[in-house]
Amino acid sequence: MKEKVLLAGASGALGMEVLKLLREQDLEVRALVHSEDGAEKVAEYTDDIWKADASEGNENIKDITKDVSIVISTLGKSVSLFTNRGKSFMENDFYANSNVLDDAVKNGVKRFIYVSIKGAEKALEYEVAKSHKMFEDALEASGLDYTIIRPVGFFSGLNDLAIMAKRKVIPIVGDGHTRTNSIHQKDLAKVVVSVLREGPNIKEVGGPLIHTRREMAEMIEKRIGGKIIEVPEKLAEWGMFLPELLDDDLTAKLKYFKFVTTNDMIGEQHGDITFEDYLQGLDLEKDLP
Repeated sequence: MKEKVLLAGASGALGMEVLKLLREQDLEVRALVHSEDGAEKVAEYTDDIWKADASEGNENIKDITKDVSIVISTLGKSVSLFTNRGKSFMENDFYANSNVLDDAVKNGVKRFIYVSIKGAEKALEYEVAKSHKMFEDALEASGLDYTIIRPVGFFSGLNDLAIMAKRKVIPIVGDGHTRTNSIHQKDLAKVVVSVLREGPNIKEVGGPLIHTRREMAEMIEKRIGGKIIEVPEKLAEWGMFLPELLDDDLTAKLKYFKFVTTNDMIGEQHGDITFEDYLQGLDLEKDLP
């Protein structure tokens, strides 16, 4: 019998890239997706597809890890200001992953790889970070062999700024002097698969180049247009550019956005795809509503 991997969140931007790499290795993959659209996306790569909302309880995904030796979870709520808000970070990041973990422990899974976020242990006052850290703690206490990958952020996570650039403004918090090395999901997927069978308990991961937030905004300005606007830190949580969207969900995202953009977020450098490469590959009509 071939080694079987459960990939949770298989139809997401990162999940799809991980799925492709697993199939290249001729591994059997069971895919957990949330919707019919997700099931259609992964169908090219596996016919072992579970469509379920893992946050709704253990019974909803009972025995999803049966005959599975490795779990990879890319489950989690998007931090984009423009995505459908739906359930909370606690439901999508903590409860959903905890239900998968409970099933994995019950079925004797050997290894669990979880994609978290950089800063999860340092920003517990933010719902985004707190929900990830709570699951990290649960995974550490489970007794399973594990690796927690903490990316500094995806290039696609910066699409919000690109969307706003189309609307003629590119906000940066403060003077944009803080630095980061966000990563493309294809490069992050390679890191995930590299620790498939063994790896460190914690791995903080970034892309190949380190830039200041202002430098990245300038790249967006050059590619898309718009004007860079410095937003004072005290105003950064108010959603001054998107007042019609303000609610509890958006408030949580804006608070975390302020945190990550006012602190250096740098991980171990990986990959080859640069932020400029990513921007050049964007379809300005299709990818930026």
